[in-house]
Formats: sequence, C-alpha cells, structure tokens
Amino acid sequence: MVITGSDLASIQRLKQQLQSAFHMKDLGTLHYFLGLEVHSTSKGILLHQHKYATDLISMAGLESANSVDTPLEVNVKYHRDDGDLLPDPLLYRQLVGSLNYLTITRPDISFAVQQV
Repeated sequence: MVITGSDLASIQRLKQQLQSAFHMKDLGTLHYFLGLEVHSTSKGILLHQHKYATDLISMAGLESANSVDTPLEVNVKYHRDDGDLLPDPLLYRQLVGSLNYLTITRPDISFAVQQV
C-alpha cells in the first residue's frame, strides 16, 4: 500500500490505525513501485520508467537500434498479410503489453503503441 500526502501527522495517524487492524511493515520512502521509479522533489513527485524501458529494449533485442523522434508514419494502412510471421508470438504479445504499460509515463508513444 502506498500512502502519500502533505500532512505528516495525518499520514502517521492513518498508518497507526491500519497497523492496529492489519499486520503491516513500513518500508519507508517509496522509490520503486510496479515498474515505476518514484522521485520526490520540492515541486512534487516525479514518476518515470527508465529501467523498465531499458529492460524492455533488452527483452526485444534492440540494444543496438537507433532511436527516432517519430517512430511511426501517420495514415499508413497495415494489412494482416504484410510481412513475415513472427518466430515467437508470445514474445510479441509480452512486448505489446509491456509497451502499453510504458505509456503510463510516456503518452507520446501511445499512438505508435496502439498501432502494434
């Protein structure tokens, strides 16, 4: 469970109430949660998925690939019969699901991801 807020006294009270009802362990300041890296600053909370994206690139075997600003052309019609069959459809499904999850912190890739 992640508890956050600006009133430390209220947070402490809530934690005490929860600990009296449930067996809990306070893990301290949140740094990493469900693939999201969390950084607190004076201006707020920053979420990113740098490690997740790097691991995804490795899983796809694209470590030596070059990045592009616009990864997909607009208004292109793709057909099921275009291209070769994938050697590992399971890997493709895992990559697509992982890319969807990556759009939490990278909305700029949402269009390209929904095309795959």
